[in-house]
This record gives sequence, C-alpha cells and structure tokens, in this order.
Amino acid sequence: MTNVRPQYLVALSGGADSVCLLLTLLEKGEVGAAAHCNFHLRGDESDRDEEFVRQLCLQRGVKLFVKHFDTQAEVEKTGESIEMAARRLRYEWFNAMIRDLGFDAVAVGHHQEDNAETLLLNLLRGTGLQGLAGMQRMSRKQGFAIYRPLLEWTKADILQYLDKAAQTYVTDSTNADTHYRRNKLRHEVLPLLQTINPQIIRTLNQMAKNLTEANDIYQSSVHDMATQCGLTNVAQHKRYKQIGYAALRQHRFAHAILRELLMPYAFSDAQVRDALSMGVGGVIENEQGYVTRSEDLLIFGPVPRTIKAETIFRSKSECLCSEDIIGGSLSIINRLVTYNKDLSLKCARNEIKIDVDAVCGQLTLRPVAEGDRFTPFGMKGGSQLLSDYMTNHHFTRLDKRLAMVLADERGIVWLIGERCDERLRVTESTRKVLHFVVHNIG
Repeated sequence: MTNVRPQYLVALSGGADSVCLLLTLLEKGEVGAAAHCNFHLRGDESDRDEEFVRQLCLQRGVKLFVKHFDTQAEVEKTGESIEMAARRLRYEWFNAMIRDLGFDAVAVGHHQEDNAETLLLNLLRGTGLQGLAGMQRMSRKQGFAIYRPLLEWTKADILQYLDKAAQTYVTDSTNADTHYRRNKLRHEVLPLLQTINPQIIRTLNQMAKNLTEANDIYQSSVHDMATQCGLTNVAQHKRYKQIGYAALRQHRFAHAILRELLMPYAFSDAQVRDALSMGVGGVIENEQGYVTRSEDLLIFGPVPRTIKAETIFRSKSECLCSEDIIGGSLSIINRLVTYNKDLSLKCARNEIKIDVDAVCGQLTLRPVAEGDRFTPFGMKGGSQLLSDYMTNHHFTRLDKRLAMVLADERGIVWLIGERCDERLRVTESTRKVLHFVVHNIG
C-alpha cells in the first residue's frame, strides 16, 4: 500500500523561520506549494521580500502563489488595526487556497520563542487555560488546519540549520520595532526573564504542554455544560453559534462557560459580564468578535463583514452561465434558460428564477441600504421598506447586519435568501428565465 505524504501550503514570508520550514518540509516531500503575502506596508522592502521568495521557489522547484493586498485601504474601510487587517486578509486567502486546491493544511514557521511570546501575550491580556496552553502542533482557524512542525525548535536551532544549509533569508525591519507588543516581549521582557531563569523559553513551553491536557479536560466539560444550555450553530449563518440566554444565566458556571465560548474573539471579562446582562437587541463588538441577544438567545461569532457592492450581471446578451466569487466566500451561479410550461419554478431559499426581460440594466449585489423598498413576491398593492419586511419576519440584529440584496437600475430584485420582487415574476409571456443560485449565504 502506497504511503501518501501530506501536502502542505507553506506560508512563506522569506524570513528565517519560514525558509527553514520550507526546506525541512521539502526534505520530507510534504510541500504542495508556497504562499506569499505582499501587504505593501514596508515600501521597497516588501517588494524585496517577494522577489527573494520568487527566486527561492524557482531554485527549489516549488510552485508559488503570491497575493498582493492594499492593506492600508482595507484598514481605512474596516477601521481595523494594521495587524488585525493583515492577519484577517492572510488567513482568508489561505482558507480559500485550502478549499480550492485541496492542501492538507497551511504550514507556518512558529517555534519555541513564538510559543513563549504568545503565552505571555495571552497572560497580559487575561486568559484562561486555553491561552496558557499556547500553540498546538496542529490546530484549526476559520475552518482550516494549521500545521506547526517547528514548534519543538528554538530560534537558535533554525539559524543553525540555515547556516549548515548555506541558505540565506530576509529580515523584516519592523521586527526590531518595540512599539509592537510582541517585539517588546521578544527584545526586552524575555531577556530580562532570562536573567532570572536562563531556561525561561523551555520552561514556558513545558508549562504549555502540561496545561494542554488539563485544558482538553476543561474544554470538554465546558462544551457539555454549554450543550445543556442549548449551544447550537445558527442555521442560516454557519459561522455563528447561539446559546439559550435564560438557561445560561441560571447555570452555576455561566460566566466561565460564556468566557470560554467567546475566547476565540478576544472579548474581555468585562464584556463577557456585559453579555450576560444584555437586553434584547443589544450588541457587543470588538475587532474580532460580535455578540447580540435575540429574545432568549445569545448569538456570537466573528465580526460581520459587509461585502462591498459588485456587479454580477452586466447584460442579457452576455449572460450564459457564470460563477462569481464575492468577498472570497460567497459564490453566485447564474444561468439563462428558455421558459416552457414544464420548467419548475420551485426554488430553495438560496435561489430565484426571474424574467430576464424584466431586468433593467446591470444587476449588482450589495448590502441593504437605508430606504430600500420592494414589493415581495406574491404581495398585492404597494411596496414596503426592506427594514419593515425584516422586522416583520423576525430578522435578528445579525440577520439585518448580514442582509444582502440583488438590485438592478430600477430597484431591488431579490432580498438574498428571501423573496424576489413581484415585478420580476415569471409569467406565461416570459421567454427567458434567469436562474440565480447563491452558495455560502451564511
């Protein structure tokens, strides 16, 4: 029986850690491809890193994917910090690559010092057992696997390996900037701790290992208690979870349960307490997470990101069959079919069939805007505000925040996942039917 080696997507910055990672995985035959992000934050240095990575992969026979990001523009649009925006953009791209190309995981070059720094950062922010358990050799983020094969290596091990291999690498000048908390820990705090305990890196890593098993037991208990309180996935928004508000409030360990559930989203203890006393319709939000209350449910997950407006249908003559990927996740398939009496007009909530001749101009996918109106399919008489429709149909705050519409030059065509506008209904005089199917609307 053939022993098939896993194939990893190597996150390759060009620095010592990632170059060592690439070479060690190449030795094992476990490199599927490499991925390099150019965030355009360091001027010529960013381009230098990209060119180095291109040459390295060319020399080593490694397929390379490069992605350019306008990170500063993203920050201005979302209000995130530079670090948060870069991290989100990077992992969204990795997620898409894993999904589309079938790699086993993204491999990253974290090592013992990185783990010690992460543990201390978590401690400074305030953390539970999960934070003190540090990094894991294999973990999951945003639904895909992250592999850290160098987690047992020290920085000295990495540099020694590269020196022996006569392999060069690049250095990020911002790594010396102690305005960043991680750099301050690396260059000032850890050296000071080493004067007290010369083996502090090894000590912290061993402590993290010891706490990992304890954390597994603890997390299992927390999950059981949360399940008893009604923890489930939100059906229409797969990235979000919900838990019974009253059942949670009455639980002896309510604060501990909610704190652990919200841990991935960096909520403070004060925000966890606020969530436990939140009124209906309340919202707590930070750069990473979102919590809202709807009747007897607390709904939580990542910060809802609004997809920018995109034209997905330009003209009736051009529309044959196409698929548009919106915002890295939402996909819309449209196809034009000839109408006949045997054509089924039944649709699931993620699809519509409309009369193409009733479409006025281009079709654009965009968020709901204030004042948007439509005449829901089957409604007689005048139009109604989308905001009223959503309220009448018991949309939660999250539903409203994530709501998207398909609109032409006359107005709303479809409230995605709900009804289309009456003016686009298919009738006996219809000649061509435009069929839209949306995937990952949650």
